[in-house]
Amino acid sequence: MLLTQQGTTSRNELAWTRWVLQSARIWPDVAGIVRKIGIRAVDEDHRKFTQYALALNLIIQALNNRDTSFENLHKGDDIFKQLLDYAHIHFQREERIMRSMKSPMLGQHLEQHGMFLGMIEEHYDNFQQGRLQMVSGLKLSILDWWVNHINVVDYKTFVLGKTENMRLEA
Repeated sequence: MLLTQQGTTSRNELAWTRWVLQSARIWPDVAGIVRKIGIRAVDEDHRKFTQYALALNLIIQALNNRDTSFENLHKGDDIFKQLLDYAHIHFQREERIMRSMKSPMLGQHLEQHGMFLGMIEEHYDNFQQGRLQMVSGLKLSILDWWVNHINVVDYKTFVLGKTENMRLEA
């Protein structure tokens, strides 16, 4: 799913990014590959959501290693809820900012947000149903989509799409 940023990312850069995403455990591990948007609240949302996604990856890894303790199952459930709650908060914030910018990318951006929420909800449903094999496929998919969305779509919308060189606050 990783796309090139403005069509200039080399195969080596994509391989490096994929390796970072696969091996990351905490925010500083991925901070160097996530673009800053320049809107403090949005950049902070990106950091927090990434931390939730990384925490979920650790739980999925434990479950894949057959550590299906009740503690890990409860942690996984809590993290899924935090991901969904925070995604809604973040996407609402971005929508408010895009509307204030009168962004022509609003419709496309909101459509992507809806698809992403649907993906998380589907994985959460599989998790709740005990289909842990299905959930293992999500280990990289959420983080991969998220980082790609920030680096390409959010960057185009909030950095390249600004008509004035100003910093919006949400």
